Amino acid sequence: MIKVIPKKGYSEKELDDFFDSFKNQDISWKSGKAFGAVYYPGDEYAQIISKAYVRFLNENAFDPQLFKSLLAMENDIVSQVANLISPEIKLHGNLTSGGTESIFLALLSARDWSKKNRQIENPEVILPSTAHPAFFKALRFLNVKAVIIHVDVLKWDLNSVENEINENTIMLVGSAPAYPYGVIDPISNLSELAVKHNLLLHVDACIGGFFLSYLKKMGTIVPEFNFNLPGVTSLSVDLHKYAYAPKGSSVLLYRNPEQRLSQYSVYSSWQGGIYASTTFMGTKPGGVVASTWTALNHIGDDGYLDLTKSTMISVKKVINYIESNIHLELIANPDMSLIAFKVKDNSTYELADLLNDRGWYLGRLQNPEGIHLVVSAIHSESIVKSFTNDIDDSLAELFSTNFRSSIQHLGDNLLKRMLNLLPYNQLKTTLAKQAKKSNGKPSKKRIIYDVKNQLSESESNNLFRTIMDRFYS
Repeated sequence: MIKVIPKKGYSEKELDDFFDSFKNQDISWKSGKAFGAVYYPGDEYAQIISKAYVRFLNENAFDPQLFKSLLAMENDIVSQVANLISPEIKLHGNLTSGGTESIFLALLSARDWSKKNRQIENPEVILPSTAHPAFFKALRFLNVKAVIIHVDVLKWDLNSVENEINENTIMLVGSAPAYPYGVIDPISNLSELAVKHNLLLHVDACIGGFFLSYLKKMGTIVPEFNFNLPGVTSLSVDLHKYAYAPKGSSVLLYRNPEQRLSQYSVYSSWQGGIYASTTFMGTKPGGVVASTWTALNHIGDDGYLDLTKSTMISVKKVINYIESNIHLELIANPDMSLIAFKVKDNSTYELADLLNDRGWYLGRLQNPEGIHLVVSAIHSESIVKSFTNDIDDSLAELFSTNFRSSIQHLGDNLLKRMLNLLPYNQLKTTLAKQAKKSNGKPSKKRIIYDVKNQLSESESNNLFRTIMDRFYS
């Protein structure tokens, strides 16, 4: 760790050595070990996209009159994405720093637009329990009430949605797809409710909007989720996922240009001059704008179709493997490349830990327990084969009756009992220290999930704030 700025800067060689030592601690994502977090179109595309980033490294897209090149590229990006999502419908939008900002701005504009046009002072938003946590983060910041409809493995009760609508409701939310299970919410039904009750409807297509649009182009039947549905008033789609743009790239689209005006921040009386910003962030890195434009226009329609086809080949191989394995089952049949599955005898987290120990990064679901995979272009046939082989080996270890396995389960139970006996503050400190000091030891994330289930929601949230805090200076 370097705690102070060096008096004399390091040489390029020394910096490269530092980067190597840093990256040695990271997961081997280029070998396809990460099922999520990283989206990579391959070296050939990535090199061209990276060059565009460097070329506009110092430019700032904050002021549309300063760098007209970036303004032109952002307008191209929004138009191209709008024409992909909902061809021939006039839409309005901006490039944002990611899905969280897109969601934040959609909720901000809904709140302010509804206050101005409907005089709603205590706004409420109705959303499913499977909605991305970015909604709950934004609603907390914006002081808007979240009305949560519980969805049990995507079993929607639309009557419950309608029963929650009242004079304070400003917006409904649906996902395309819902992240946990990869299944598109009943957006057409939500659209009907939005029209019937004169409400806004935001579609979170951050992870799916781009990919699903190319599945449509391939001839795949995809449930409707876009602006062809009359009730859809806004939609977010990330480009740093399946458009393979660099991190920090998302588009927020609106049907109504007046609603977009509500997201702009303007302060015309500042002594420093008139201040105006289209998004939450002030500075907008020129490199992100240029490299996103480059990704869309270098990979192109044919390239995205090829990337989508190769991804779906891998998706089908993983699904076929799960369905043919006597120990595993799908939690839901996905509409795209997000896969949720579990071990039939409730040893799902144990399997996840064993796969972590073999170097794989994957998500964990809860209520019910599940393993979550985000398959993308980097997951070639050989990587899928390596992954399924490691699942086979992990399952063999998991279901073996040898002494080592028995000791492991006994150790798990003793550790869980010990942790559950600790006073809450001591439990927090113990788990936070252990989370940071993994040092390549076998993963036992399953223990944290088991202990978490004994806590209230506020205690659990506080625990994970403490764990997160341990990682940072």
